[in-house]
Amino acid sequence: MNSILKRLNNFEEYALTILLPAMCLTIFVATFMRFTNIIVIPWAEELARYMMIWILFFGISAAAKKGEHFCVTAFIIFLPQRIQNIISVIRMILMVGFMLFVSRFCIVILKNQMMMGQVTPSLGIPMWIVYSAVIVGCILMMFRYVVHGILELKNGYRKQE
Repeated sequence: MNSILKRLNNFEEYALTILLPAMCLTIFVATFMRFTNIIVIPWAEELARYMMIWILFFGISAAAKKGEHFCVTAFIIFLPQRIQNIISVIRMILMVGFMLFVSRFCIVILKNQMMMGQVTPSLGIPMWIVYSAVIVGCILMMFRYVVHGILELKNGYRKQE
């Protein structure tokens, strides 16, 4: 299990470390080329937008890894440990349920995109690749919430960081 977590951590970190600078560089080069009248790169904005989508969904998983998503802890930390554990389990179940709900509808959208064969306007890549960021992010976040919830139950609320 630790080996899988370590590889997943590395994958997320590498993906974010590559995508963010690549997106910034793409926009910088396209803007520089346009304002200096050298050349217009018509696909740069589209590529940057799709990289931003992937960054967002890798980022939600990375935030879930440490339990960094929004939650109100001021109320929870004053409750007895048993109630904190119950709240932790309920929160984990709600998050996993919501991610399953979103994933289910995302799979329907992906199937439709694959059947239609729609491609992006400038890059010409299949649109389902762009939409698959949602399902990847939801699955990673679901996995992260389960792991984080187990650590919370094992080590106590907010003590595993």
